[in-house]
Amino acid sequence: MCSIAGYEVSIPKFQIENHILDPHFGKRKGNRTVIFSDEDVLTLAFDAGCKCLENQPQSDNIDAAIFASTTPVFRIRYHASFLAELLNLPRGILALDLCASPRSGTDALLLAEHLLNTKQYQNVLVLAADTFFPPIGDELKVPFGHAGCALLLNNQKGLAEIKSAKTYSSFITEEFVYKGSPIQVDARFGRGAGFLSNLGYALKDFLGKDDFQPSDYHAVILNSLYAKAAGELFVKSGFDAEKQFFMDSLQSQIGYTRACHGLLILIDALEKKSSNILFIDYGNGTNMFRVEQTNQSGDGNIFENRMRDLRQIESYQDYLLLEKAGKVDSTGQKQEMFSSDMMLEREKENLLHLKGFECTKCKTIYFIKSQRCTNCGNEEFSLRKLKKSGTVFTYTKEHYFPTSFPPVTMAVIDLDGGGRVTVQVTDEMYPDKTGDALIGRKVELVLRKMIENDVKPNYFWKCRLVG
Repeated sequence: MCSIAGYEVSIPKFQIENHILDPHFGKRKGNRTVIFSDEDVLTLAFDAGCKCLENQPQSDNIDAAIFASTTPVFRIRYHASFLAELLNLPRGILALDLCASPRSGTDALLLAEHLLNTKQYQNVLVLAADTFFPPIGDELKVPFGHAGCALLLNNQKGLAEIKSAKTYSSFITEEFVYKGSPIQVDARFGRGAGFLSNLGYALKDFLGKDDFQPSDYHAVILNSLYAKAAGELFVKSGFDAEKQFFMDSLQSQIGYTRACHGLLILIDALEKKSSNILFIDYGNGTNMFRVEQTNQSGDGNIFENRMRDLRQIESYQDYLLLEKAGKVDSTGQKQEMFSSDMMLEREKENLLHLKGFECTKCKTIYFIKSQRCTNCGNEEFSLRKLKKSGTVFTYTKEHYFPTSFPPVTMAVIDLDGGGRVTVQVTDEMYPDKTGDALIGRKVELVLRKMIENDVKPNYFWKCRLVG
C-alpha cells in the first residue's frame, strides 16, 4: 500500500508575462514564475518540504528522502542529504538524488512507491524543484518556469492511494544534451518512434494488467510537451479525450517546471477532487500511475493561496537581472563571507533549525544565547523552536556587499511567541521604494542564500513581507 499523506508547493514571488519576454509575439497570454536572486532548487524544495511536514505526525519517522531536479546546484554531493539536515529529518536515512531528466520527479514518486511496497520503509518524502533558465532571447521558444513541491508518502490511509505504478523505458528520445550542447532528433521520427511508440506500448500494457477500464477513469493526466499529438492514440485506446483529459492550467500561470511539473499537475488534480486518475509522465520513457483519491477534505486552494500577491516583473531588463543572479561584480570576482564548517555543525540547532534559548526562570527568549538573562539574571537556558512569523521592529539600508538590487535592507524582527532576530529582507527588487512603511509590517522567515555570487553554500534565514 502506498498513500499520499500530504503535499505542498513552493512558488516564487515574481512572475513575468510572455509578451514582456518577447514583444514580437504580441499579447501572447501566459506567465512564468521566476526565482529571486537568492533562491535556487534547495530553497524551493526546503520551503515546500517545511510546509508539507507541518502538522504531520509522521514527520519524526521519515526514513527516506528523494530529491528530483534538472538544475542541481551540487556535484559530488547529495541534495537529498543536504535537505534532510535542513529539514531536521532523522539521522542516517536513505537520501537519493534523481537529476537526469524532466521525468525525474515522477521517477522519485515511482521509487517511493516501490520502497513502501517492500515494507522496509514507512514514510518517504519526495522533493522536487526546478529553476531552469533558457538561453537569452529564447524564452518563448524553450518552455520554462520555476517552482518546487513536496509529497509525503506512507503505508497508511491518506489523501490518495497509488494503486499501481510502472515505468517503460525508451531508447529513442526527442531531445537531449550532449557535451553541453542541445541535440534534437528529426521531429517526425522522434514523435513517432519515440513518444507515440513508447506511450502506445505503455498504455496497452498498463491497462491490460489492471481491472480498470478506460471509461472508469475520471481524469487522465498526460505530462508531456507533445501531449497534443497523442489525442488519436487515446481515442483508439477507449478514452474520451474531451471528458477525461485533465487540463494543465499551470503552464499558463507558472510555466513548464520540468522535473516537478508532472507532480504539480497531480497535486492540482487532487485539489480539484479528481477521484480516479490515470497519471502519465513522458520523457525518454513513460511513467504510469493509477491514483485513487481517498480523502477529499482539502479546500482546493493550494495554488491560489501560494500564488497570491505575486509581483509582476515590469521589463525584460529586470528579468535579466534575475536571470544573471550572482554575476553582480564586473571584475568577475566571487564573494566569500566568513564561515566555519565546524561552527555551523556545532550551532546548527540554532542557525539552521531556528531554535532559540528560553530562560528557564522568566521564559524570556533569545535567538543568540546570552551568558545570563538580561531580564532576571538567570544563567540557565533551554532550547525552544522559534516561530517563523513576526513583525518589523526597525530596519536599515546598507551596502554590505554587491547585490543585484542594492541596497541591502537589514531588519530587526520581533518573532511571534518571543525572540528577536536581525536578518536581511528578501524578495525586494526595488528596495529604494520600500520607504518608511516597512516598520510594523508582518513578515515570515525564509531560507535563502546569504550572498548571491557565493563560492560555497551559505544558506541562512531572511525575511519577506507578508501581504
